[in-house]
Amino acid sequence: MAAVKQQRISLQIHRSYEGELNVYFVLMIAVIIPLILTMIEGSRINAMKLQLECVVDMGMDSVLAEYNRPLLEQYDLLFIDLAYEQSTGSLDHLKEHFAEYISYNLQPWRELPILQSRDFLGLNMESVDILAASRATDEKGVVFRYMALSYMLNKYGMDYVDGLQDMIAITERAGLYDSDIMVENDNARNAIDSIEISPPEDLEEGEEWNEPEKDDPTDSLNELRYRGILSLVCEDEVSSASINPASYVTGRSLVTGNGMEESWREYTPLVEGLLFDEYIMEKCGNYSQRKEGSPLCYETEYIIAGRSNDTDNLRIAAEKILLIRGGANSIYFFSNQNMRTEAKALAASLSFILLFPEYEILFETAIIAAWIYAESIVDVKQLFSGNRVPLIKGEGEWNLSLENALGLTVETVSDMVGEENSSDDEGESGLNYEDYLRLLLYMVPIEERTGRCMDIVEMNIRKVAGYENFCLDQCVAALTFQMVFSSSYGYSFLLQRSCRYT
Repeated sequence: MAAVKQQRISLQIHRSYEGELNVYFVLMIAVIIPLILTMIEGSRINAMKLQLECVVDMGMDSVLAEYNRPLLEQYDLLFIDLAYEQSTGSLDHLKEHFAEYISYNLQPWRELPILQSRDFLGLNMESVDILAASRATDEKGVVFRYMALSYMLNKYGMDYVDGLQDMIAITERAGLYDSDIMVENDNARNAIDSIEISPPEDLEEGEEWNEPEKDDPTDSLNELRYRGILSLVCEDEVSSASINPASYVTGRSLVTGNGMEESWREYTPLVEGLLFDEYIMEKCGNYSQRKEGSPLCYETEYIIAGRSNDTDNLRIAAEKILLIRGGANSIYFFSNQNMRTEAKALAASLSFILLFPEYEILFETAIIAAWIYAESIVDVKQLFSGNRVPLIKGEGEWNLSLENALGLTVETVSDMVGEENSSDDEGESGLNYEDYLRLLLYMVPIEERTGRCMDIVEMNIRKVAGYENFCLDQCVAALTFQMVFSSSYGYSFLLQRSCRYT
């Protein structure tokens, strides 16, 4: 009996432990299930955020990949053309493309019905807005210029402008930008014309007196000036092509954007200007390196002068080079005592013939100005013929004697250049025509250079089939998007992201 009783007690104790475990598991399940569901929901939310980040990044990359192909091929510039090969550009076109990329990446299986299944995230785009867009023409072309500088720095680096800085510094120190040999010639000639020779005091009453002729030694050279500089320096026929400026950037009203991105790098004005000038020289044609198929043959000269036709642009560029050469030749002339003595001797002879030695200084000034002008004409002719001319001449680099200078004609100009070409030692040092264009570009305000360069870009891109209405103010390089997403599980997300070319 005692044994049976002990067995029942043990059985009762065992059944009591089983009951406690069942209650324990029930309580644990009540805690674990909400925890698991919470973890699942947290995973869902994090997965949504991750997918949105990935989808938005892919969408922005896809939009940036839609850059204008002809613009990259011809000018190495990355811009999204908002026209998308349509007649007019609009940010709405870009929004549509961006929304389409986002929607496809959120539900990539929508084109594969067999693989359709329940979506664990259930994300959809509710709306997309563009908060900011940096257009190429913003802030007088600063965005366009930044993209050009990015290309130049990526290709050449900052050291590329060191030699250009030295050339500009020499030109400025020598005052070549401020010289005007044309005005000096005019002043000297006017001074001679204004000479009044009075009758001699011993002239008897009623005796006829004829004023002696004022023998101006620069007459033949002054007559040459009236022919125009292009007739003196151009061997080939000068282009007469013209454009309508009103249809390009500098002549029409522009759509404005938000300007430069804060993250874009800034450069010092000198480095920025010189690098952009090199971009112009690389991408634009000129008299010595014409660009085939361009509406203007002399593109760089257009950027310098801003006229609507090739003839005027080339003439203005040639005249400006002539002024620089006049200033440079003046420096050499007044450092050469022999040349100054020769000019003074001729002036003394002329004043002696007129019996008015007090006018010697006027004749000397006219002779010097004419000699320098004639030498400068020959220099420009050499540049237009493909030769090089030193910025500041040294011993043995002067071309014309005084006699040749005062008797300069179209034929003698050509003969002087012919002699230059026939020498194996000449033309190897100094600056060529394009180098002098660089000096002229530096004189043009950076905003004008940029605007006219954008004119050139537009007129050339419009010659590509399908881009007849191309406009740079409809091209963007940086964008800021704001997007609203919703989930079928009751969540909403607001994202703001920016993308840009660098």
